[in-house]
Amino acid sequence: MKKIFLSAFFFASLASNAQAHRFIYDVEYKKDSTQNITTKENYHLDIDLKEIKYYPRDFFVGDSLVTNNLTIPKDSKFNTSSILVHQPGKHKYDDYDILDNIVLKLSSENTQNWKLTNEKKKVRDLNLQKATTTWGGRNWIAWFTAEIPFQEGPYKFHGLPGLIVELYDDQNNYKFELVKNQKLSKPYVNQYISYFTSQSVAVDYDKYRNAKLKYYDSPINALRNNSGGTKSSEEFFLNDGTKVNQSNTREVNERLRESVRKYNNPIELDKAIKYPL
Repeated sequence: MKKIFLSAFFFASLASNAQAHRFIYDVEYKKDSTQNITTKENYHLDIDLKEIKYYPRDFFVGDSLVTNNLTIPKDSKFNTSSILVHQPGKHKYDDYDILDNIVLKLSSENTQNWKLTNEKKKVRDLNLQKATTTWGGRNWIAWFTAEIPFQEGPYKFHGLPGLIVELYDDQNNYKFELVKNQKLSKPYVNQYISYFTSQSVAVDYDKYRNAKLKYYDSPINALRNNSGGTKSSEEFFLNDGTKVNQSNTREVNERLRESVRKYNNPIELDKAIKYPL
């Protein structure tokens, strides 16, 4: 396991009037459950007295560049797919999914029925205890520490008597690993997150699913609209640098549809959308 940057000063701060804390996780997962290929990304778990946010680190990188008047590289490929927000001690999560040119806000109640075990281990300076649960269509193993008294963890996982340090499913599709923490002098405000959440449209699951299926029907049209174009003759570029024009629209559209079908391995497997061929 990678080094976890924790210190005695940090533990002391938990008992003080610290305004906010940030925990950074390595998240390694399989986009395609049928292939033994993994993707690794960093996610932030920001905890303050009023709100808890979980989001891709790319939101932080983009906000830092703009705040410091630095230019965002043209070839940047940011993961700004979703944001999770909930209140301390609450089970309601607001999931902000950035789709096309709209932001869908899907609220849901989430709890895990954890089973604590007597199995323990020590990682660096942390004493961890093992817990298990079945949730979202997967079997999960968590290692938490009561030495960091936040009943939180990555994604929607919470409710253990301490912060979740490691989390993985028994089929090795997802693995979350705490790699760093930071004490913040005040709650962190990210301009991109603030903008997206303020522009969101509340939907229920049926409307959320229908919006996903509508995007799948014609990804090219959705992306063209998102790029500011309106005519099929107008050229635009995908994040991978592909130039889309009239000559390859059909080919690229089918490639994008195939990608949606192939990379359909969400954390909550029981909520995977079935896309038609």
